[in-house]
Amino acid sequence: MIQALRKEKSRDAARSRRGKENFEFYELAKLLPLPAAITSQLDKASIIRLTISYLKMRDFANQGDPPWNLRMEGPPPNTSVKGAQRRRSPSALAIEVFEAHLGSHILQSLDGFVFALNQEGKFLYISETVSIYLGLSQVELTGSSVFDYVHPGDHVEMAEQLGMKLPPGRGLLSQGTTEDAASSASSSSQSETPEPVETTSPSLLTTDNTLERSFFIRMKSTLTKRGVHIKSSGYKVIHITGRLRLRVSLSHGRTVPSQIMGLVVVAHALPPPTINEVRIDCHMFVTRVNMDLNIIYCENRISDYMDLTPVDIVGKRCYHFIHAEDVEGIRHSHLDLLNKGQCVTKYYRWMQKNGGYIWIQSSATIAINAKNANEKNIIWVNYLLSNPEYKDTPMDIAQLPHVEHHHHHH
Repeated sequence: MIQALRKEKSRDAARSRRGKENFEFYELAKLLPLPAAITSQLDKASIIRLTISYLKMRDFANQGDPPWNLRMEGPPPNTSVKGAQRRRSPSALAIEVFEAHLGSHILQSLDGFVFALNQEGKFLYISETVSIYLGLSQVELTGSSVFDYVHPGDHVEMAEQLGMKLPPGRGLLSQGTTEDAASSASSSSQSETPEPVETTSPSLLTTDNTLERSFFIRMKSTLTKRGVHIKSSGYKVIHITGRLRLRVSLSHGRTVPSQIMGLVVVAHALPPPTINEVRIDCHMFVTRVNMDLNIIYCENRISDYMDLTPVDIVGKRCYHFIHAEDVEGIRHSHLDLLNKGQCVTKYYRWMQKNGGYIWIQSSATIAINAKNANEKNIIWVNYLLSNPEYKDTPMDIAQLPHVEHHHHHH
């Protein structure tokens, strides 16, 4: 009898303790900056993971350079007591409401998502809009490692962009030949995830632009059709632009190497990989090129914008038409394309026939023939960014007029 009473008593105690504990977890969840519909569904492990991430994010915001102020309490600035008694105009009120939600307006209008990583590659924050592009949830990603969501072949590059120390014998992919790049990309899939280290690289501090980052990685996606593209099945190619965030250095006058706190970026998913999904707008034309960037087809529309016709360019390599200063950038995009299956080039100059150039940006995708998987070529979509510039100035030996050609001009 006593035994049974004791048992029941300890059962009740445990139940009440669990109840109290659950209540505390639930109260903690309510403090998270997330909608109640989400926080009410979280399990304990997620509540802890999100709370830790939020605390780290506050640290990241306040101790980085420049500090971001996350606290929104207190009266709005420059409202004197006198002004507070006057009725505020509806437009002033509207602006205040708008500004309070400015962040979410920007996210809604942004064609992509935003995230912040700490120096070991954990997501401190990722905007909820990631679900639109990758089908993944903000709650799932926050506090997880970016390496769990990046294609193994891109781990090395991701680590380098974060300024991590790499396993020995690993360097920048783009320095080797394509074969090296491809083999190191495939071998890195077996390799261990790179180790974070406290980096204090003095070269990073010389100029501001060494903090800027712009690169392509493949990220897991539940939205890609499997098998559309061998390299990207279950992944989407994401263009990441942003900058490294440094810790505020607190020494006065002394120059100390700043420490990398992490990376803050905007991420854009590249357009879908099949030609029939490319929107044909004005100011663009489509070419098909082979894996060496030899042009095998070009739309007639090219002559609407340039003094070139398809006959002038089919059979030549893209490199033939690219301004010498831009060739290196295109070569880099070409490597990215071969390794990842998709890329968007930087802005580059496409040389005209008789002089000068037009600024262009291209988006390229490896297309695989449905009937024959070995037959691959590249859909190279060109967006025109300028009118012809310097059209009377030859800049390439190919633009020098032939003699009989010259007579026509007079």
